[in-house]
Amino acid sequence: MKNDKHKFLSVFLVVGFIIGACIGMIICNFLDLNIGFSIALGAGFGMLLGIVVGSVIDYERQNKER
Repeated sequence: MKNDKHKFLSVFLVVGFIIGACIGMIICNFLDLNIGFSIALGAGFGMLLGIVVGSVIDYERQNKER
């Protein structure tokens, strides 16, 4: 497969979005925050973490192939 250059980046981006939104809903219940704000904030941080982790894995994998 030639087009899987950013394979882990896209996978961890989606996983981070889903897990972050779930954590935002759980935190909303405990802290009595606005549900929309909590989901958006959790999903945003989850996606950011997913981008970082996926990029590091893809970078290491590309350097190993060279």
